[in-house]
Amino acid sequence: MSFAKHNAAVVNFTFETPKTHTYKDLAVIAKEYGVEAYHRVRAIYINKKGKYGAQPVLATDNELVNAPHHMVDAVREILEDGESISMINNGVAGFKLYTYENQHGTQYSIEWVDLLPE
Repeated sequence: MSFAKHNAAVVNFTFETPKTHTYKDLAVIAKEYGVEAYHRVRAIYINKKGKYGAQPVLATDNELVNAPHHMVDAVREILEDGESISMINNGVAGFKLYTYENQHGTQYSIEWVDLLPE
């Protein structure tokens, strides 16, 4: 193991996000695809200029998905992990939604999943 692994690296994704991709929140994703659908992650970043602070964004084949704010730390870990970046670039990293209830009603969040290669 090398201590140099803690040096910040530039994250390069092989997926070039089309300009036609639009931002969608998890409720819209659930309505369009259902909760059980699997989504391939093509790129991931943190939008630091969000209305409510930093927010993770996941690029899929069809859209840019606004992930929940509570996932910022997990996304930072992914961005610092070369193996995770390779998995995204190789098309084997994904997510599906799950629901939970709170005082605001039904809420959606993300469960990370491994996908088969294309």
